[in-house]
Amino acid sequence: MVSVPVGRIRSAFRVALALLVASFAPASAEDEPEAARRLEFMQAAVRSLEPEASELKSKAALAVGSKPLLRYSDPTRGGIKEAATNVLVDAGVWRLGSEGRPTALVTVEIYQARDGSRVLAYEFLSLTEAKFSLRHKTEGVRWDATASALELRDLPEAPKPAGTAPARLAQMRQLARRFGATERLKGELIECRLLAQPIDRYHSEAEKVADGAIFALANGTNPEIGVVLECDAERWRYGVLRLGAAEMTVTLDGRPVAAYEKFDGRGRTDGPYSNAAVKIPTGK
Repeated sequence: MVSVPVGRIRSAFRVALALLVASFAPASAEDEPEAARRLEFMQAAVRSLEPEASELKSKAALAVGSKPLLRYSDPTRGGIKEAATNVLVDAGVWRLGSEGRPTALVTVEIYQARDGSRVLAYEFLSLTEAKFSLRHKTEGVRWDATASALELRDLPEAPKPAGTAPARLAQMRQLARRFGATERLKGELIECRLLAQPIDRYHSEAEKVADGAIFALANGTNPEIGVVLECDAERWRYGVLRLGAAEMTVTLDGRPVAAYEKFDGRGRTDGPYSNAAVKIPTGK
């Protein structure tokens, strides 16, 4: 989840997009037809991010997924007081890259304030060492990916990878249960829960990945930490990813393996992780 400070909110979207979002209501992601409009809007926002000055020459490396890997909402985020002023109405996580491990993950979240105003928040996370940039076609949103947020390590006490994809998925589900995460939000320590299904699964001969998956540890359904599990024919490796801006700690078998301070970019647009926000006009 992105915190949305007023000082970082940029210019408004075009009038055409304003007409599209004017009918948004603070309902769950499953409601129709509002949910379809929100999904269309979020998809358009992600597709409006154009690559620039990329070390990635393949168009497939930065292709936007046709559907979000995960879609979620969080109307009670932060408790009743915060929910009354800043509701997370709808959100999705998209992958960049049509083959193998994602090149990056892009999250968009629609927030609504008590006065009806809305904000679209972006989160960016690189999973490659290659440098590239994303720039919104019309807005002042830009991200310069300068490094990878993913560091893979050997997973201790893991079984030999199974010989079939269904068996490896069963193994990955068991291995993912070894991880835990806590999030500190407004002074409250929240224990995240593992979502049962991986949000992404892939393989890559070029990267010698026989099987790979990304699991999410979430506050409700709001993903805060990603757990990457990958194998070749002989061993499993793992990596952890921050999927939110809050202070977080990740454990493996109860022992800390990663810690993230609260992210406060203060206008920075570079790095392996970044976020940004723009105001959505409501016609008021």
